[in-house]
Amino acid sequence: MKVFITGAPGVGKTTLVRKVVEKLGDRAIGFWTEEVRDRKTRRRVGFKVVTTDGKEALFASKRFTSKKLVGSYGVNVKRFEEIVIPLLKRALKERNRVVVIDEVGKMELFSKEFRELVRELAHDPKVKLLATLPIRDVHPLVRELRKMQGAVLIELTRGNREGMDEEIMKLLT
Repeated sequence: MKVFITGAPGVGKTTLVRKVVEKLGDRAIGFWTEEVRDRKTRRRVGFKVVTTDGKEALFASKRFTSKKLVGSYGVNVKRFEEIVIPLLKRALKERNRVVVIDEVGKMELFSKEFRELVRELAHDPKVKLLATLPIRDVHPLVRELRKMQGAVLIELTRGNREGMDEEIMKLLT
C-alpha cells in the first residue's frame, strides 16, 4: 500500500506523519523534516531532517551559501544525503516496515539519489509507503507519484485532519 498526503503548507502534514510514526513504533523507517527557528526572534531560519532512528541534521538554512536554493534557503544536499540515503537503502531490504518520507519536496528533490530511491520504493509492490507531497507538482516525480495506480492520495485540510492518523493506520496495517 502506498499512501500519499498532500495539502497546503502549514495544514499539518508533518504532524500527521509524526503521529503515524509514533503509532507504528519500530515498524516505521524513514524521516520527516522540521522547521528550525531562531531562539530570539522565533523566525524560521532553516530546516532539519529527523530520522526514525533518532538522527538529525540541519540541511537547509538562510545562512548556507549554496547554488541549490529554495526561496532564501541554501540547501546542503550532501548533509541531507548522508542521513537519508543509507536509511532509504536499508528500507528497501527491511520488508516488514512502513517507509516514511516527509517530504518529496523541492529541497529534497535536489538529490538525484533520493529521487531514484523514492521511485524505487514507490514502485516496489512489497513496500508499504507513507509520503508527503507538495500541493503543486514541483517536479516530474511528484506528478508521477500523485498519479500512481493503486495508491491512495489524501489532501489534508483543517477540516479532515482530525482522526486522519487512524485512517492511515487502517490503510497501512
